[in-house]
Amino acid sequence: MAEVKTAPVVAQHIADEASFEDEYEMGRVAGSFRIEGDYFWYCCPCGCRQIGALRVGIGHKPPHTAEDRATWEWNGSLDAPTLSPSVHHVRHWHGWLKDGVWTSC
Repeated sequence: MAEVKTAPVVAQHIADEASFEDEYEMGRVAGSFRIEGDYFWYCCPCGCRQIGALRVGIGHKPPHTAEDRATWEWNGSLDAPTLSPSVHHVRHWHGWLKDGVWTSC
């Protein structure tokens, strides 16, 4: 599948795990996210309803581990999150989350 280009998508924090990970995927909202420990879980901004997880550090990029070969810096905001570097939902969507908006590369 080729990478999808999307219009900008506003990130939406969903604190409740059950709502975020809706078993039937119908309630999943493109660009939504939740935080669990040091993981930033997100629903792909393209609208495919697939979920990804990124290991993050607030204000710093955590060191790599055997399980997490890539890590991201998160600004710690639930209202206007920013991640660095870009997010690559492999072979599907690639872009940035800056100031609460997902934007395709």
